[in-house]
Amino acid sequence: MTQLWRVDKAHPPAFTGDGALHLADRWEERRVGLRESLRSHEIRWLAGLGIVTLCSWARWLATGSPKIDQNYPSAAVGTLLLVALCAGWALTVIGWAGMLARPPERPRRLAYLGLLAVVPMLPLLSNDVFSLFAQASLSSQGRDVYATASAYRDSVWFGWIGERWRSSPSPYGPLTLLASWPSAFGAGNPWLAEVFLKLAWLLPLVAVLELSVRAFPNRSMFHTMLWLNPLFLVEGLGQLHPDLLGVLLVTVGLLLARRSRAIGAGVTWSLATVAKLNFGLAAPWFLLSGTRGWSDRVRRALVVALTLAATATILYTPFWRGPETVLGQLQGLRTNTFVPGGTLVDVVGTAAGGLAGSKANTPVELFDPRQQDVRTRAAQGAQLLAMLIALAAIIPLGLGLLRDLDEDRLALATGAFIVAMVTLASPKFQSWYLMTALPFFAVCCPPEWRRWWVWAIATSVAPEFALMLPRSAFLFTPWALTTLASVVVFLLSFRARFWTLAPRAALIRPWPASPPAAAAGRRARTIEQ
Repeated sequence: MTQLWRVDKAHPPAFTGDGALHLADRWEERRVGLRESLRSHEIRWLAGLGIVTLCSWARWLATGSPKIDQNYPSAAVGTLLLVALCAGWALTVIGWAGMLARPPERPRRLAYLGLLAVVPMLPLLSNDVFSLFAQASLSSQGRDVYATASAYRDSVWFGWIGERWRSSPSPYGPLTLLASWPSAFGAGNPWLAEVFLKLAWLLPLVAVLELSVRAFPNRSMFHTMLWLNPLFLVEGLGQLHPDLLGVLLVTVGLLLARRSRAIGAGVTWSLATVAKLNFGLAAPWFLLSGTRGWSDRVRRALVVALTLAATATILYTPFWRGPETVLGQLQGLRTNTFVPGGTLVDVVGTAAGGLAGSKANTPVELFDPRQQDVRTRAAQGAQLLAMLIALAAIIPLGLGLLRDLDEDRLALATGAFIVAMVTLASPKFQSWYLMTALPFFAVCCPPEWRRWWVWAIATSVAPEFALMLPRSAFLFTPWALTTLASVVVFLLSFRARFWTLAPRAALIRPWPASPPAAAAGRRARTIEQ
């Protein structure tokens, strides 16, 4: 027993004074080792995420409230925040682009570092989380948030909802509301509500992350495209957009499909669609994956249709008030179509409305009737043109799948189809809509699409930076040109991204193996020789 209690002077225990110094030295060694093990682009990516998070806190300090809409800092402070946010976002995207070109050796560790950087983020780029708080708290009390928006006035969150959304029924599906009920424990406190909701969504995120790392141990590009993606981290967990839930469910569906679990994959897609309707665009992959003929496809279509019907029936039942429950949700999606985003319809409608407006400094939340009428008529013509462009993108995708249906091509075609729909065909766009396509591009993404994603993420989020500025700021109106930049990027490399998918020769080069896997392959070839 004496031996057990003998003190090793070279390595003193932690409870002694020397032991504390020893632990401090070891901590310093690990910290330095972590810094040295990270590549320069990984450091840029992580530093950029940290700057964006700090900007969210700086905005709160400048305004005194985490609310975004109708709550802006002064012009001088807002301009400084805008510059800092641009710098942080640029660092993040440039760092992520470097990781796409040179996959990280340990993406799991980087994913957790990224989560650690964005978990403390406050509302910064959107006010939607407060609408979600209101809808979750009201629905948890049995109030109807689909057929009408009249219940909002009875919510403790009514003052936090942006003016243009106070007459809009909930656009989110019942699964999103159920998943948001933990925020009701905040009892009107925005800090507690966000903490409860973030914890509730962080746990499944970590679980799906671990499942994907085990399913794809040697495909670091999969994890780089999905879990290290700045759009996913900032707009998903940082800003708590419900698209995060859909991405997690679709990713689980991809993992289940790899194990030939067609019913399980269909259920997860149905859950994602019931959470938010835009995930219905992922249907091509779940309908065709693993099928070998038309009979297989018919059976798969029946399975997917039945799982969707069963899932929707179960989840809508607690909220059901009649057909107006679904019609109200669709109305919520159609409300405020001309919120500035980044589609061709947005740009044409906004430009036409601006030229017709009589007030130069009218807030973006308030549209006078004449402007709205001009916007609508201009957008109708732009919508027709946008639909034709979208069809020109979608038709080659279908032709490519008819000629050669394999899993990589199917994943890429599904992702490209989603991108074409949300950036070209849709009259309304926000950057987080692109998250719908991320799991499929994580499976397969050729160089043309990788370059496009870098530019798309950089430009699609930029219009939201205007929320740093008061409406009277000098830079506010010129900053609207960033929406035009988004449209240019959405059409960039159109032929290389869509039309070359039709012939077989365009089938993608597979993801490069992660550095450890590539090294193992080289060693194996050397042994064979």
